[in-house]
Amino acid sequence: MKMRVKIGFIGSGWARVAQAPAFSLMDDVDLAAVASPTEKHRQKFMDMFGIQDGFADWRDLVKQDLDLVCVTTPTWLHEPMVAGVLESGKGVLCEKPFALTVEEAERMAAIAATSPGLALIDHQLRFHPSVRCMKQMIESGEIGRVYEVRAVVNLATRNRTDQPWSWWSDASRGGGALRAIGSHLIDLNRFLVGEISEVCCNLSTSIHHRPDPAMQGGSLPVTSDDSFAMFMKFGPSSVALGASSLMHVTTVGAYTWFSLEVVGSMKTIRLDGAGRLWEIANSDAKGGRSLIDAPRWKLVEPILPWDELVLQEKIKLSSLAVHGIFAVGFAFLAHRIVKAIKKGEHSIEDAANFRDGLMIQKIMQAGIDSDRQKCWVRI
Repeated sequence: MKMRVKIGFIGSGWARVAQAPAFSLMDDVDLAAVASPTEKHRQKFMDMFGIQDGFADWRDLVKQDLDLVCVTTPTWLHEPMVAGVLESGKGVLCEKPFALTVEEAERMAAIAATSPGLALIDHQLRFHPSVRCMKQMIESGEIGRVYEVRAVVNLATRNRTDQPWSWWSDASRGGGALRAIGSHLIDLNRFLVGEISEVCCNLSTSIHHRPDPAMQGGSLPVTSDDSFAMFMKFGPSSVALGASSLMHVTTVGAYTWFSLEVVGSMKTIRLDGAGRLWEIANSDAKGGRSLIDAPRWKLVEPILPWDELVLQEKIKLSSLAVHGIFAVGFAFLAHRIVKAIKKGEHSIEDAANFRDGLMIQKIMQAGIDSDRQKCWVRI
């Protein structure tokens, strides 16, 4: 068994918020290196986590002795970085959105298929205790037959009109709500219920221009979506053939709200933005059409193995706790990654791999095609 695990980071944004703090909670882990072209960001990252080796060029990082490299750069930079890491024989954890196009995703999946290292995508909510509990409740039949899935995500992250233009505003570089948030929701639908067969999507852009950071007083057009609504239908490889899933996401709202509900013939279960899991039985529903009485949701406490109970207590005392379900979920994924590397395993049960990334890319592309063609599109 490997005694210590060495982690490197390409990119210093999301990795500074979630990935490095999460791996810092793990025993026998060394945060060994970071690559970032901006010296100020690179040095700050190194100082925060006691990292000795920093590089301006990610290619120099790949030459180091590392077990896993986290690629957290913007989407349009992923392919050469991921390919470089995999071809060096190291494991890689790629941030989503996975790729710019289906063709890019196919090329990366092909490289991963021949690489000896782990090849994972950061769909960390799969490992959040509440999501794992939801999956158990669905697969055991506790909620009955799945009728539908509903997800509503309201974010205020891009509601300021003076927020500068960035790659996130550029569809050609992988920006937009569908890719950033929709990719997570699509993955949760696939993970919890099963494969998607067709989609119908509407992409919207509310703020059409944003200030150009390189030009005082100038602006650039926004070509990506800042909100979207998408219907999906589950296919034969699911537990809900023909059932529908609705996703509605905005990033220009006035407040933050996250809700993912799975509606069953016996119960409805709901994941909220604090990572709590709720249930309500159909038998508890009151008759009539009154909207006065609030639904009687009951809190569900996931049951964790001892090692994850210890991790949960560590999370509560860390910065991850204030960054929400994605940061917390990542800590549980990081825990699984470290265990797999120490045991010499080349895959992780339930983790999103590059085949999952390719399928999600196809679903997102179908959504983009649907918006353009104004019709349902089969996957």
